[in-house]
Amino acid sequence: MTKHIMTHLTTIIWAAFCLSGCASRESLNRQEQSFLLEIAANVQPQTTAADGTLKIRYCRAAAPFDSQYFLYRTQDSQYQQDYYKKFLTPPNEQITEQLRIWLEQGNVFHDVLSASTAATAEYILESHLLAMYADFSDPAALKTVLKMHFILVKMNNAGRSSTVIMDTTYESKESFEKRTGGDIVKNYNSSLETIFARLQSDIVRSLK
Repeated sequence: MTKHIMTHLTTIIWAAFCLSGCASRESLNRQEQSFLLEIAANVQPQTTAADGTLKIRYCRAAAPFDSQYFLYRTQDSQYQQDYYKKFLTPPNEQITEQLRIWLEQGNVFHDVLSASTAATAEYILESHLLAMYADFSDPAALKTVLKMHFILVKMNNAGRSSTVIMDTTYESKESFEKRTGGDIVKNYNSSLETIFARLQSDIVRSLK
């Protein structure tokens, strides 16, 4: 009887140990990952900068795209957050700085001011993040979607009035094969490059 009880206890302990090991391995496989947006230096600078200074305001993100967690579209009108993959800082904040660097390197204006500065500028650029998600609704055609809206304003009379010079929206969709955080962020970076390049060209055109 005692031998039977000891054997039964040993089996229970061994099973608990195996389950604990499996849970630990699963926890390691599902550990939280954090990502940053990093755009490659593929800016084509303008030969002549426009007169005046540009100030970039903080990019505003529409809900639910204002979250740091990755967002997936699983079906029509159905979305799901991934609590194991997220941006290190809010994506709209990263986009604000990436946009400033891009336009500064593009030599579109004599100077490009960050959103945090109190200095005034002749031009103001507002940006809005309208969509940013990975679309898993069609398993045979995985893609990322990034959509942004920009408004370029010229300040008049020492900032007492303004004129809208440009008001436009861009959208970029890019396909991918593996559902990894790295592949998704790589697509986001590529989409931002595409959108920023189009924005730069349109700004130059609107200032002529």
